[in-house]
Amino acid sequence: MMGGVAPNGVINENALIYYRASNGLNKPNAYNSSIVTFNRAVTEINNYRPFMSGTPTHARVCRGYKQVDSAQYLRICDPYPTSLGMAYWEALGSESDRIYVGS
Repeated sequence: MMGGVAPNGVINENALIYYRASNGLNKPNAYNSSIVTFNRAVTEINNYRPFMSGTPTHARVCRGYKQVDSAQYLRICDPYPTSLGMAYWEALGSESDRIYVGS
């Protein structure tokens, strides 16, 4: 249990405890960052490290990127709506924070 209750979700500090723990995701180098750069996203994805992309209400996974002219987009896998989920392109900077969970 990560200490989250819908619809408020889990605070980043509790999510990081789970991601880092050996009985969680066992990713001890996971960290939170509010710095949003396209180059960082590209580096993480190209190194097979999808990452959590957060909004004020829930977490999603970023697993891809694209650039069209000067516009930059991230491929988001969103678990909402429950039992269906969605994948879509989102303009860079739409999220409020990220947690990098890569090894």
